[in-house]
Amino acid sequence: MTSGDCDLYAELLANIRQISLAASLPSPCDASTQVAVLADGKSVELRHGSASRLLTLPAKTSLGRTLLPIQDKQRGSTLLAWRLPLDTSSLSPSQHADQMPWSATDLDPESGVACRQCAADVVHAGSIKAWKDLPSENWAEMMEFWHCHKPDHHHGHDEEPGKAGEESLAARGYGASSAISAQAGVGFVDLTTLIFDETDCQNVTFSLSTSDQGAADRLSLALTDSTTNQTRNLNVFCSSCHLQLGFFNFRTSAVRLLKWQVSCKSASAAVPGIPECLAATLISTISRSASSKSLITPITETVQGGGGNAGLEDAIHIWVLNSSIVYSSSGTPQRAPAIKLLYRPLPGAEADRMLESVTCDSQEISLPAQALSEVTRHLEESNALLPPTERIFKEWKVGLLTRWEREVCTSGM
Repeated sequence: MTSGDCDLYAELLANIRQISLAASLPSPCDASTQVAVLADGKSVELRHGSASRLLTLPAKTSLGRTLLPIQDKQRGSTLLAWRLPLDTSSLSPSQHADQMPWSATDLDPESGVACRQCAADVVHAGSIKAWKDLPSENWAEMMEFWHCHKPDHHHGHDEEPGKAGEESLAARGYGASSAISAQAGVGFVDLTTLIFDETDCQNVTFSLSTSDQGAADRLSLALTDSTTNQTRNLNVFCSSCHLQLGFFNFRTSAVRLLKWQVSCKSASAAVPGIPECLAATLISTISRSASSKSLITPITETVQGGGGNAGLEDAIHIWVLNSSIVYSSSGTPQRAPAIKLLYRPLPGAEADRMLESVTCDSQEISLPAQALSEVTRHLEESNALLPPTERIFKEWKVGLLTRWEREVCTSGM
């Protein structure tokens, strides 16, 4: 949309059973300005001068064919707003909107995995016999808490404090240092990645830095960083097109492929992008920590060639306002579920100081630097969809982060 366009924006307010509608005009409202709800109750039409705009609402209104009133005080304004009553009988909440993108139950058994950019096979079809969802990130901590506080369990207080308990928990597989290791023939699924045993992956290049400095055999690489003398996780690239697909984690001996970089046969017609994966992570973070603020920081091990890393060290501070909205806009082709949030860019040094502070109320979420840049672009574009008066709040910008919504299909990849 350009600054000279008429824009419409609507947002479903399910809690109060209303639809918020706003019209932004390129020139002041006059006698030619009309906004009408169409007979089906699902669309509105804006006419202003010689321009017209049609918008499909995020939900059906109970109004029939209606010309929306324009108050005298709105004459001469470039922004009009209404609240439309919601037709609750037609509202069918999505059963899948807040679920993780590509959960284990969504993925087809024995499906292969391919690079999304060049379609080269990374995991051959039939290699994976089972898909399994991983528990939340704090699963070990919760299991340890449950074990230590079982009401019918009598603890041996004569044992050396801490030591015996830790050994007992580790033996059960859910001590604080426990991790789920990759298994051949099994694809593990978390919020943002698909996790495989190294033997199930082909056509990948391992590297401490860029693709051209890597090797197909990770054992041939020097696995220590010369500056810190510490073993680092490896970057994983597609050997065909050199797109970074994910990482190799030494602790779990697993290849972690980023969902937004690969293709896979699933029961959904939609494929997850970076915004959907981040939205699922934010929802999980709020559920786990009850904190609505997050700091999105770059994974520093990601080293990309070509354009350099200028500006990619910055972080994004996010404050979630509403984790479950549905909106439509004349700048988008259809209604979309989203998270409504406040955001602001932060220099990396300031983000580090916030995280180190004992009063920090933000949770850290790390993304590859290029993904962080894509999130910034997505939020800036969504900010432009909002009415001008709703785009800024103090030092924050208002943004919409698209949530995952499962769309059932019968076709393949």
